[in-house]
Amino acid sequence: RRLIISWSQVRVLVGPPCQPHGRPSKMNKRDTLQAMSPLTEIGQFRRNIISGFTIIEQVGKGASGVVFEAMNEATGERVALKVFHLHYCKNREFVRRLIREAETLKKLRHPNIVAGYGYGTYEGYYYSIMEFVKGETLSNIQKRKGCFGEKEAAAIILAIARALEAADKLKIIHRDVKPSNIIIAENGTAKLTDFGLAREQVDISMTMAGMMLGTPLFSSPEQARGESNIDIRTDIYALGITFYTLLVGKPPYSDLNTSLLLTKKITDDIPSPARYLPSLSDEVCAIILKMCQREPFLRYLNCATLIQDLELYLAGKFEPGATRIIRPKAEAVLPPEEMKSIIESEIKNEAIRKILQEETALIRPRVLEPSDILFYEEDESRNAYMLLKGEVEILKAGRQIAVINMPGSFIGEMSTLLNARRTATIRALSRTVLLEIAEEQFQEFLRCAPEIGLSLAKHLAARLQSTTDKLKEAQGRLASIRDHYRLIRDDLEKE
Repeated sequence: RRLIISWSQVRVLVGPPCQPHGRPSKMNKRDTLQAMSPLTEIGQFRRNIISGFTIIEQVGKGASGVVFEAMNEATGERVALKVFHLHYCKNREFVRRLIREAETLKKLRHPNIVAGYGYGTYEGYYYSIMEFVKGETLSNIQKRKGCFGEKEAAAIILAIARALEAADKLKIIHRDVKPSNIIIAENGTAKLTDFGLAREQVDISMTMAGMMLGTPLFSSPEQARGESNIDIRTDIYALGITFYTLLVGKPPYSDLNTSLLLTKKITDDIPSPARYLPSLSDEVCAIILKMCQREPFLRYLNCATLIQDLELYLAGKFEPGATRIIRPKAEAVLPPEEMKSIIESEIKNEAIRKILQEETALIRPRVLEPSDILFYEEDESRNAYMLLKGEVEILKAGRQIAVINMPGSFIGEMSTLLNARRTATIRALSRTVLLEIAEEQFQEFLRCAPEIGLSLAKHLAARLQSTTDKLKEAQGRLASIRDHYRLIRDDLEKE
């Protein structure tokens, strides 16, 4: 049923007293800070917080606001009222997303989607009115009872795939599918909620290029890259990671920091769930791996084909086909003739050419094919490299921050000099030939070319100075924030 209320009937009594035309009465500083404090307990609200509704109890709270179970006094229907914290309501982008979610949910009516009835505002607070679903999120269920069985998990994923199909028909992408956004109602129905990041595919005004929206653990590689032109396949990927999580107990790469996690999403295929749970069937593994392919064109192209495979699996009729076995590639070998040709044609620095021609003990060629990884950020390896031919990109948190294509350029030398972890990921853009210099031989290499050592020392000093300047700037900002806080606290104590 659609809940319709007029704006004149909607009042949220969580702000200061209201003057005519919705203008707040004058408040002192203490009242202002109290009004801005997070809404966390039902004791801060009267039961008739919204005219026409009776609040029954608080059923949840999070970073963005508080959720109440309430009753529509006119119909007796139970609804969920979500009142957002005031500091979020002052954020224009947050408000735009809230309104977009409310408008999106009005269009979506499906048994596997939590229905939305509208939103309202009073004294700066925004709230949304939604279908009340008595149940528990998948993430909470998993914390309480552990991993799901194959059939049980597949049935849940099938239900959410149907919900996504309904959204896709209206050209709506959820963009944040994950276990905590899926509720299992008391009757066992799985329902998708929280369309706060959803938007129509034709609307690109709400997302800036290069901005990532969604939860990193479940987001697709194209989201990690910050692409704005995404489609339903990004939700299929996230649903595949959710399927993986229900069975294994954790998403892939969950033990990595966020920066390396985002890079891995872009550079690597996810490991098969059978790696952590060998008892999983080939059928389920095949479906998950197809849902979670790095390249969108290799995934299910739409929800209809995914639904078909899930239905066949649950009926015992799905054929996974030949299992694709990925064998490790043999390390490429560089013929001596090619190495000699590279030295003569690509290396212009005479000192380096002399080392490569005379110090044969230091020559350890390394060949990378396109998309090969030299090392990842946070790697503890210490070897340094010199680019002889080709092109590599530097990735940080999955984003390209620089390209190295000048023969004679050093790569990874700072980790060798500072005995520190890698700070970025290096990936080949074309067939690339490198000179690998072992950590214990790096000093000998520099001894053979003192001018290179001097250049590296100057470069290192400049980077250290830049880091020192940034730390001083951050300390200054922190001191300013502390001083501002003390002034506010002193003023409040005087009153």
